[in-house]
Order: sequence, then structure tokens, then C-alpha cells
Amino acid sequence: MKTKGLADKDLAGETARFHELATQSLEWVWETDAQGNLTYCSPSCKALYGYESVELLGRNAIEMLTPPEDREEQRKIIEEIRLGKKSSKGIRGRATRKNGTVIPIETHYLPVLAGKKVIGFRCMSRDISEVLLLELRLKQKARELTEVNNALSLLLHQSAEASAEHERRIHDNLQRLVLPYLEKIQDRCKDEELALYLRVAAANLEKITSTFCLTLSARLKGLTPRELEVAELIKQGRSTKQVAAILDLSCRTVEFYRDQLRVKLGIKSKKTNLRSYLSSLA
Repeated sequence: MKTKGLADKDLAGETARFHELATQSLEWVWETDAQGNLTYCSPSCKALYGYESVELLGRNAIEMLTPPEDREEQRKIIEEIRLGKKSSKGIRGRATRKNGTVIPIETHYLPVLAGKKVIGFRCMSRDISEVLLLELRLKQKARELTEVNNALSLLLHQSAEASAEHERRIHDNLQRLVLPYLEKIQDRCKDEELALYLRVAAANLEKITSTFCLTLSARLKGLTPRELEVAELIKQGRSTKQVAAILDLSCRTVEFYRDQLRVKLGIKSKKTNLRSYLSSLA
């Protein structure tokens, strides 16, 4: 008898603690029987729905608190939980307050089992009006960021087109106003070395408006500045001897650079013409 008294006292203490927790919670804790009639309502239903607990006890939860147009859908949800016999969290829906206003809510459902039979439900609901408002604001911000990103992408595209047009004009001006005169000087130049330098100067002027070096640098970031210079001259069709004279290197050193370029370009063991391959990268 004494043991039974202590057990009853412990049970009463647990019940009191649960009731105190449910009372202080901002979420509504509730329980129904198998037919959906409310058997327990925490006092927070007053803040959530405007009803006192005694006004809801014994009443059908769906009939009392769900808008008429949502009741059929709510019954389907309850039936799915009943058949699955598993808890279901974060179910969103709508509820009608005592004053007739409709609010968005989120509910966690836990079926109460007796063996394999569902004899009721324990649930917890909360008003998610502020959550939905925050989600709406976040979606709006996401849309605004997307619009800004699209605008920036358009500006970048327009900038790239403007840059390409500017480069084309410079190239056309060089072709029309500078290179023809350099060619005339080359034709009249009797000094072979000076003629070579003039050809290199003309080629380098072409390079100013070319994307070759940028393309090559992007494709092969491991190239040294000297290797880029050698690659550009090879692309122009300069022989090893000419490259050596222009860069003030020995022919053996130029051959070393040619070999390094083939290695870095991945054509070391292939029968691929180095000049043709470099031209294909431009």
C-alpha cells in the first residue's frame, strides 16, 4: 500500500509538471480521442484561438477550429496518420479563432496506440503568421538579389561587347594607319637585322589587339614570362635563330624553351607542329 501511495504521488507530480509546462508554453498542447474529440487542452489555447480550455473539451477539434473549406483536407491528413501509425511533424494548415479570424498554424501529430490500434492523438500547434511573413520577406529578397544579379550579368555582357568593339577599332586603325607604313619601311630596308626588328615590331603591334597571350596564360598558368615570349614569336613563324636574335639568347636556349613548351602543352611525344598548335589556341 505504501509503495502504491508513492507511485500515485510520483504520477501526480509528473502530471503537475506537465500541466505547468503546457501552461507556460506559447504552443497549444492538445489531445483527442479516436473520434477527434478534445480530451485535453492546455491553457495556451486562449492566446492562440481565443477559447478557454473548458469551451473546447469534448468538442470535435476539426469542427470547432478548422475553416469549413479546409475540413475535408484536414480529415484526410488525420486518416493518413491513423493508417501510418507514425508521428507527423510540421503539418501546415489554417485555423479559425473564436472571433472568426483565420490564422496559419503548424501542428505536430502523435498517434496514441493501444497495441496496434490508434485510440487518439496528442498534438502541439502554434501560430506561424510571423514565420510566413519572414519567409515572404526572404523570398522577396531572393527575387531582388536575382534581379540585381541579372542586371550585373547584362552589364558585364555589355561591357565585354564594348571592350571587343574597342579592340576591333584599335586593330582596324593599326591595320589602316600604321602597319602599311611599317611594311613600306621593311621593303626599303637593306639591313637584314633592322628588317627583322621591324617585322617583330609589326607583329607585336598586332599582338596588342590579340587575345593570344591572355588565352595561353589562362590555358597554361604555369608558363613563365619568357616562355610566353618564345611562344608568341614561334606563333609568328620566327625560326629558332630569329627568336634567339630577338630575345638575345643562344639557339640552344631557345631549343630548350621550345622543348619546355611542348611538355607543358602536352604534345611532347606527339607529331604536332608547335607553331600550328600555338595558333590553334589563339
